[in-house]
Amino acid sequence: MVLGNDDLDFLRMMHRQLADVPLEPADPLREPIHEVLDDADPVLLMQREVAFNDVESLQLFSGFRGAGKTTELLRLKRDLEGQGYLVLYADAMNYVNPAEPVDISDMLLVLAGAFSDTLAEHPEMQMDITRETFWDRFKNWILNTEVRVGAIDAKLEYSSPGKAVVGGVTAGLNIKAELKTASSFRQNLQKFLSAHLVALKIEADQFIEDGIKAVRAIHGPRKQVVFIFDSLEQLRGSFQTWESVIRSVEQLFSVHIERLRLPYVHAIYAVPPWLKFVLPAQHMEILPTVHLWDNAPNRPRSAKAWSVFRSVIRRRLGDDGIARLFGPNALAEDGPIDRLIGACGGHVRDLLRLTQELLKRTTALPVPPQALDSVINAARRDFLPMALDDAQWLAEIAQSRDTALRSVDHRSVERLSNFLDTHRVFYFVNGSAWYDVHPLLREEITRTLAQEKERAAQ
Repeated sequence: MVLGNDDLDFLRMMHRQLADVPLEPADPLREPIHEVLDDADPVLLMQREVAFNDVESLQLFSGFRGAGKTTELLRLKRDLEGQGYLVLYADAMNYVNPAEPVDISDMLLVLAGAFSDTLAEHPEMQMDITRETFWDRFKNWILNTEVRVGAIDAKLEYSSPGKAVVGGVTAGLNIKAELKTASSFRQNLQKFLSAHLVALKIEADQFIEDGIKAVRAIHGPRKQVVFIFDSLEQLRGSFQTWESVIRSVEQLFSVHIERLRLPYVHAIYAVPPWLKFVLPAQHMEILPTVHLWDNAPNRPRSAKAWSVFRSVIRRRLGDDGIARLFGPNALAEDGPIDRLIGACGGHVRDLLRLTQELLKRTTALPVPPQALDSVINAARRDFLPMALDDAQWLAEIAQSRDTALRSVDHRSVERLSNFLDTHRVFYFVNGSAWYDVHPLLREEITRTLAQEKERAAQ
């Protein structure tokens, strides 16, 4: 039937229900996917690591784009708070530029600064910790140190945020902002701090220890603190800076990993998933994509995973909404909901996006089959055109169910990371870790390679 105003209002409401945003653990729209499906739930494993280390710990956590990493970190925060921990959560993107290399001095500054900011704002802390922020303490520390900022030595002026340092950079309140730039101020500060890393680490640790004392003054001497530093996985650089960013992050979590430990704090860092390829010996928990099929030659359907994904749609749209959108048999096996699930490949984000796109494209209710065909075909076109060397690599991944990564040079890691970030390739865990290509790409890979074989035979 033709859509009326009431139908359009209904579609708009359903579209809003499908919004892709991180969900709090108690949100009724949140489906407990990994609690239900994972034999080794990454969030549970991280909880145990905290619980089994009485004083402090350091963990790395990651997930490829769209896997729901932030939602799971919010679940971790909720569960740890329920066990009596004081949990501080900070977003790294408020402190670093994802397109720029990150120096260890940058990281020490932003970790202590983010700890300071989140602790001062925490609802359970009815005081301004040590009566000064870390940024204030760093300011006072560096005021007494000569810094070469240009052709001459000069001291940074912090007495007024209106005073400018050489190059027109305003100091004081703007240090935090400058750490997100590629300014000469930041570069000069890095050069200076690289020669004073030991002193900087001592200063940062002392501030954190003072913060822990403030926590325990309020909550008792056994209160444990967890610091979750999210979004570092967005450190991926630009086309021009990718290699330098990779090298800087590799340095951070290999050479400088011990410097990233925080005294008397359980630190959890959300790191770039490609770190798994350049530092295979460094342990990290990685949030997998949901495997809608099992790791067998014919890719048999995982009934439990499909059931969970149907539940995702039911939570978002409701049974009445589903019936109005797709008709009475919407949730039947291989019905319209199953077609959307099959086209998403295992990412909730893509399932939500495909369903939203369907609501925008439909011209009738229930949604006609041709509208569903149109959305799935459009999703397939998003992956095209496909370069021959990409098709060859993807075919090898599909055959081996592994990365087929022959080298960890920056170009190879960048290509593989791009496959995973764009969902051409999925990372699964089903007993062991394995990889596979997106179902919408399988026929296109075969067609591309067959065409090349025909050309070569001519």
